[in-house]
Amino acid sequence: MTRFAHRLDPAARSSCPAFDPGRTTTVTCTVTYLGEGYDYVLRDIKFQGTGLTNGRTEQGTVSYKADLTAGPIIRDQVESVLRYQNSTEYTACDMPEHVRFGFDSTRRRPSGSSVVGEWIYVPGISCRYLDSKARAVKAIPLELYDWGAPIHP
Repeated sequence: MTRFAHRLDPAARSSCPAFDPGRTTTVTCTVTYLGEGYDYVLRDIKFQGTGLTNGRTEQGTVSYKADLTAGPIIRDQVESVLRYQNSTEYTACDMPEHVRFGFDSTRRRPSGSSVVGEWIYVPGISCRYLDSKARAVKAIPLELYDWGAPIHP
């Protein structure tokens, strides 16, 4: 969660239901971050035993893939990156302090970007920055790389 939002929440907590990693292949866990619950779906759960046992349980490791179904977009972080990317002190995004965003939303190639990979278009949010060379305010849609950083226009 912190990796995507680029902000540490010392009060963040996580919880998962009890499950048997030798029998369960999918489970949903919840992370409470900035006061809101976000689900992680753990898939392909596999148990690799070591052969060591105490008579009741076997020692081993559990592997899985974790997919976040929604995540927070933090306005201050987005504006800060846009200030750096555009070499300006003047940026503003039309959004609350943080927004919950579902990852099933539109994925498309970012405007003008040659970066290969996953990106996320966030409908309904636009940002503005002062382009000092053009001496104009430019508006851009909010597009993020899959790690949460805004895409340079």
